[in-house]
Amino acid sequence: MDGENLKLTDFMDLQTLQEIQDNFASIANVRATITDADGSVLTQPQPAREYIRRQMVLAAAEDQRSTPQKEGTEYVAPIIVNEQRLGTLRMSVKGSGPGFDDGKLESLANKFGLETKQIRSIATQLSKARNDRPAAIQFLFLLANAIARLCYQEFQLRQRIDELTAVYSVTMMLADARELSTVLQRTVQVVAELMETKAASIRLIDRERDELVIMAGYNLSEEYLAKGPVRLSTAEIDKIALSPVGFEYVRNMAADPRVQYPQESVREGIVSMLSVGMRYKGRAVGALRVYTATEQKFSPLKIDLLKAVAAQAAAAIENTRLVKETLEAQALEKQVQLAADVQQRMIPQTPPTVPGVELASVYVPCFQLGGDFYDFIPLPGDNIGLAVADVAGKGVPASLIMASVRAALRAQVDNVYYLYEVIRRVNLMLCRDTTPSEFVTLFYGVLDARNKLFTFCNAGHPPGLILRDGQIIELTADNMVLGVDPDEVYRQTVFQLKTGDILLIHTDGLTDAMNFQQELFGKQRLLEAFKKGGDTAELVTENILWEIRKFVGMANPTDDITMIVAKIQ
Repeated sequence: MDGENLKLTDFMDLQTLQEIQDNFASIANVRATITDADGSVLTQPQPAREYIRRQMVLAAAEDQRSTPQKEGTEYVAPIIVNEQRLGTLRMSVKGSGPGFDDGKLESLANKFGLETKQIRSIATQLSKARNDRPAAIQFLFLLANAIARLCYQEFQLRQRIDELTAVYSVTMMLADARELSTVLQRTVQVVAELMETKAASIRLIDRERDELVIMAGYNLSEEYLAKGPVRLSTAEIDKIALSPVGFEYVRNMAADPRVQYPQESVREGIVSMLSVGMRYKGRAVGALRVYTATEQKFSPLKIDLLKAVAAQAAAAIENTRLVKETLEAQALEKQVQLAADVQQRMIPQTPPTVPGVELASVYVPCFQLGGDFYDFIPLPGDNIGLAVADVAGKGVPASLIMASVRAALRAQVDNVYYLYEVIRRVNLMLCRDTTPSEFVTLFYGVLDARNKLFTFCNAGHPPGLILRDGQIIELTADNMVLGVDPDEVYRQTVFQLKTGDILLIHTDGLTDAMNFQQELFGKQRLLEAFKKGGDTAELVTENILWEIRKFVGMANPTDDITMIVAKIQ
């Protein structure tokens, strides 16, 4: 309520104001009205119909010398609050004769030069006007009703304070809880005590099972809680409670056809029920129910109270879930970080030193765990194995497959020149341990720098590129990806290198890099960047990476970037 815009009617209803005016006008024998602060009339100058009716009843009773509001010589008005008599306002009316002091009347007559008899007559008339019994009796009942109204307002105020205190306590209790089961069990107990009901329960929505699952119950037997499922699609009572209406009342659970288990309710000794929907940010969470042992009607204030508790409980439930999910996410993130650290250790940090060739590499993962990998595998006779692979997918599954492919490849490289056999065995392993959707592309080659020979086998991977005298040669192959067909026959190719040749092996993360306009870096841009060459293998990788980053700008990466560059000396 705005303290600067208070009105008289904020504190007193028009009916009470009219009664006060009518009684005042009758007793004072004047015409009266009541206005607000702006001068607008709030009451009617004529007495209210109910006031006139009471006047007529009192007048008739007075004529008959009998009135139901009279006890002996006293008029009585009961003070009743919430159908309970708290007290009585009593009024005594003096008998005949005004009862004036003769000495004072004689002194007053002498002072003004009047006869004592004349003064006595005037005083009697004034006394009779002031002692108008119907008006006085009306005023008596006005005061009794006013006292009753003030008492009831105080009673309601105390109830509201108690209820708000209870809601605050529930809020603080729920806010401090972390275990979902603890939150729910505390809630049903507090609700039952606050609402003064026999029992309470909470059911949460499980949409996959189309069920309102019982999560907590207070003062309900295990047999009743396990009576059977409550289907969300057929729970008419709870569907209303979960609608914008917000609640639904059942007068008699044994007789209401919407109740799914009426006989169980009878055995449990519960009669009336109030179900309130639990919602969090507009989303239905569940239903909060209270049960009574006798037939009971819930007042609007009680319903609003249960709604307030249900809203707090729904928020606490969701907050508890969020805390749990956060902790689980943090634990998972920690595990992912540990896995990423292990994966990074699998990737060579620096290229090996091999006579006759200069090596460089780049690995930029899109996420913590990548599906790309490259490897330098030392082989006898100053040979070096070069491997670049790309696992379908991202994240943890791709990283696990990557680790297994790397381990399988290294286990088979003793067949130095029979690369097709190496790839065949890796393919068999993948077909056995993975699904067809978890395939891998792999480019594996053995570089004999002493004889300048490069033997390679490409399993569905982007072709290797040779830069020679400003021209680019593609090392193509028709082999299938790994992990799809266990009977695939792989073929290898031997390529004669020359001094000054630059070999580039890469994943499709280079060509698939995308800018804000959703344009791909593409193969042609990659070839142009590669043609710029460089004095060293390291400079070649830096130039290609620079061109990609310049094209992409600040756009988020969409794939891992992996490449190996070998410059023949």
